[in-house]
Amino acid sequence: MKKVTLWIMCLCLVASCSSTPSDAVHEVDTVSPNGESEVMATDENRSGAPNNYYLRQEVQAFVEVIAQKHDYDKNTLVRAFSSIQQRPQVIKKSNNQPEVITPYFEYKKRFVNDSRINEGIAFAQRNKEWLKKAQQQYGVDWSIIVALIGVETAYGRITGSRDVFTSLTTLAFDYPRRGKYFQRELEAYLLLARQESWGIGNTNGSYSGALGMVQFMPSNYIKLAVDFDGNGHIDLWESPADAIGSVARYLRFHGWEANKNWVVSADVMDTKKVSSLSNKGRKPIYDRHEWANLGVYSKLSSNDKMGLIKLRTAPTQVSYWLASENFFTVMDYNPSRRYAMSVIELANRLKVNEL
Repeated sequence: MKKVTLWIMCLCLVASCSSTPSDAVHEVDTVSPNGESEVMATDENRSGAPNNYYLRQEVQAFVEVIAQKHDYDKNTLVRAFSSIQQRPQVIKKSNNQPEVITPYFEYKKRFVNDSRINEGIAFAQRNKEWLKKAQQQYGVDWSIIVALIGVETAYGRITGSRDVFTSLTTLAFDYPRRGKYFQRELEAYLLLARQESWGIGNTNGSYSGALGMVQFMPSNYIKLAVDFDGNGHIDLWESPADAIGSVARYLRFHGWEANKNWVVSADVMDTKKVSSLSNKGRKPIYDRHEWANLGVYSKLSSNDKMGLIKLRTAPTQVSYWLASENFFTVMDYNPSRRYAMSVIELANRLKVNEL
């Protein structure tokens, strides 16, 4: 017990990305998340664990830390954790994320299609006042804001139907590969529930605990959500204004640069020569002249540093792009190149319409 308590005491509340912290899934075409072999943390991993989460020593230790660290009512926490048990389907979904296992040409069909485009145009027209304000205040193009909300929740239609307290607890204590990250998010959720008077367990969201039409993880809700409509209350479920402002603030905070390129298609003369440089890291590395020296050409006119992105655009076809800092900022929202490219392609389709 003492050992577990000391381990839990290391917890600290840090801001992380919605779906998107440094220890989140890194999407690649051929390797599993993070290059690791999967830890299949199904309920068989915990076959001897009590159904009542609070009966577990590590959960009791966690409760002690939260109660002492944040002056949280312990009885409230005990009742909450005593009322829930593991949700195995959450672990199953975490081990089979489409951003990792689906090739880009299939993945983007879910988001870059006529329905999502038409809905996005309508959403933009309904909320153009807030989009213009966000673009002016944060320097983030309105079409990127709309596209991101469209990819995340179909403009607020699909925000998740799972109790996020149970989901976060399951991932925090029964998903070893990312348990520490989800313990931090569980801590943030408990603070948010108290702050907003939600009632622990009364908040629905995604299987990973993301909240509202922008799918912020709890730590980001605390740190970056904004009352953009000025009514004195942040609501990322029912207020498109708050959602728009929060997305723009998030992207600006993570490095979005106004009036800069997003991506530009590239021709690669020798794919083997640049194989170690494509999909490398999450930062731009060379300018257009340096890329040209490596046989990578584009219509880029600026001298900004760019990264090289490679995605499968057909069953037997791979395409390349040079990507700016803004592309990688979208990846801070969700660390998948498939995801970021889908957001940008949808934004490009929306952008042909005037706001």
